[in-house]
Amino acid sequence: MRPVLILLPALFLAACGSGEPAAVPEAPPRNVHIALPESGPATPPVESNGVVAYRDETRLSFMVPGIIRELGVREGDTVKAGQPLATLELTQVDAGSTQAREGWLKAKRDLERGEKLFRDDVLTREQLDDLTTAERVARAGLSSADFARNNARIVAPTGGTVLRRLAESREMVAAGQPVLTLGDTGSGMVLRLGLADREVVRLKSGDSAVLRFDAFPGKEFAGKVQEVSRAADPRMGTYRVDIAFDPGQTPFVSGLIGRAEIRSSADGETLQYIPLAALVEGDQRNMLVYLLPKGGNQVKAHRVPVAFIAGDRAALAQPLPAGRAVVTEGAVYLRDGDKVLVTAEAAAKP
Repeated sequence: MRPVLILLPALFLAACGSGEPAAVPEAPPRNVHIALPESGPATPPVESNGVVAYRDETRLSFMVPGIIRELGVREGDTVKAGQPLATLELTQVDAGSTQAREGWLKAKRDLERGEKLFRDDVLTREQLDDLTTAERVARAGLSSADFARNNARIVAPTGGTVLRRLAESREMVAAGQPVLTLGDTGSGMVLRLGLADREVVRLKSGDSAVLRFDAFPGKEFAGKVQEVSRAADPRMGTYRVDIAFDPGQTPFVSGLIGRAEIRSSADGETLQYIPLAALVEGDQRNMLVYLLPKGGNQVKAHRVPVAFIAGDRAALAQPLPAGRAVVTEGAVYLRDGDKVLVTAEAAAKP
């Protein structure tokens, strides 16, 4: 029996050693999304917060001091061109106008008598000239008083919206003191920015912009640089930049806070842009991406430096090989040479 027991392990080992090794099954291709590189400006966009405003906003005031008799509009009211908005008490204004008129009538009578006396050689030329000057001064005073009376009210210069009401009825106001602020609806709406000197020198009228507002999450509005100030605000040291946009049916109001991303086209040079999702690892000088040739199914690891980040895209300091797409979704699970199955393809944002 002992010989048989010794042979059994030997036979078992011989049987195991005579078989071929089992084949390792090939891993199925990974599902990935890809994107094609797109061209964009060679400089990063200018980004800044601003305030929504009508392009033309006018502060309205009386030309003479007085007490407000009536203030017929409130903030948010829509007005038409030529519509009366506010008037002053006219008692004092009328008294000044009457006084000026009587003074002119007296000066006119004095001049008429002086002319008769001058013809009779009773008055000298110098005396007649003095009477003529007095009549002209009195006439100018009357014109000024009549002008003040006619302007003891505020009339809407254009159609628009009352943005601010800065005084109330029965309140005493000085000449030139703002009483109402009117936004001209015909001038359109702008996002008004205050930019530093290093940013404003990169912009010009017509540059495109993308606007976003916390009040309307998920929405983007296309805009264009409409006006670039060439003089700094003496108080803030910043330069005013107006970005015009079309609100469409969105209920914008003056004063909303928004953020602008302005793409400068001043230099004309371009770089390649890819989605941030395509960047796997590394630093700005050496980022790993996976490339896929057109019509291929096997990825190739590639290192590329990044010039800057703009929103959800990366601008590349060096272009990718021609005819290559980058893997976006699924890139973090890949290794060089892996086979993939493309389930979605999209171009990077221009």
